[in-house]
Amino acid sequence: MAEAEGPDWPDPIVIHACPALRLEYVGPDLNDPACRPANVVVAFAPVDFPFNPENGGWGSRSFRKRGIAHVCVYHSAPDWYQNDAFFKGMSRLRDVLGDDIAMTTYGFSMGGYGAILAADHLNARRAVAVSPQFSVDPAVVPFERRYKAEWADMGPWLHNLSAHRKDNGREVIVLLDPLHRQDRRQEALFPKPVGHTRCLMHGAGHAGIQTLVEMGVIEALFDMLRGDASANQLRNAYRQNRRNGFRYLRKVGTRLHQREHPIAPQFLAWAEARRFRRLIKKWQPYYE
Repeated sequence: MAEAEGPDWPDPIVIHACPALRLEYVGPDLNDPACRPANVVVAFAPVDFPFNPENGGWGSRSFRKRGIAHVCVYHSAPDWYQNDAFFKGMSRLRDVLGDDIAMTTYGFSMGGYGAILAADHLNARRAVAVSPQFSVDPAVVPFERRYKAEWADMGPWLHNLSAHRKDNGREVIVLLDPLHRQDRRQEALFPKPVGHTRCLMHGAGHAGIQTLVEMGVIEALFDMLRGDASANQLRNAYRQNRRNGFRYLRKVGTRLHQREHPIAPQFLAWAEARRFRRLIKKWQPYYE
C-alpha cells in the first residue's frame, strides 16, 4: 500500500477483530495524553466496500490527509451489521477510546444505517448518515428494489433502529436527495426524536458524497464531521454551488424542462457555461 498523506501517526491499531467485523483506529497515540484527539470519526463502510485491511478502510485516506483521527469499521458481509458481533465491537471501541474522546459516527448507504445504529451505544456526539436505509427487509420496505441479492443471503433482521434511537437530543444528520424516491421513503421510516435533522441535497441522487466533490464543497462535510460546521452550513454551501454540479443540473434541470418551467432556460445557460454537452444536447430540443 502506498504511503498515506497526512500526519506522521503511529501504525493503525486493531481495536476489535472477529469474522464479522474489524475496527481499526488511525490517529495520534492514544497513550500519550498530549496527543489524544478530542474527537474521532467512526466510519462505517458502504455495502460494496471490500473487507481488505491491506487497502485501508473506507474514507481513511481522506481523513488522514486532513488530520482527522478515525476508526474504520470493516464488514465481512453486506448484511447491514445484522450480526451478534456489532454491539460487542462498539462496546470494545468505547472502552479503548475512553470517555474523554468524543465520537462522530459517519457512513454512506449501508454505512449510514450503521452510523445511526451505533450512535447511542457509543454515546457519540453526532451521527452523519448519507442516503441511509432504514431496512432492506421486503416485509418492512416493499418499495426497496436495490438490495434483493444481499437480502437473499442475509439471516434475520436483528437490530431495529427504532429500538436504538432514544429521545436524548443526540444530533443525527441525514443527508439525502428528496427527489430520489427510494432514499426519501427510507428516511421517512426513521425514528425522529429530538436532534434528527434532514440535510436536503436536491439532485444528488444516491451519490451525495460524489456530488459534494464535484461541486467543490466537500470540505463542508469534513468540517461537519470535525464538529466545526452545522447541517445548515453544509446545506447553504450546497445551494450556493449547486449550479456547478452535473448531477444537480441533470436531475433538476430535466424536470424543469419537462414541465416547461420559466426558469428552465437558466439551467441551459449554466450547462452551456460549464460545457456539459450531454445536458445541452438533451435540452436544446425544448427550444426548437
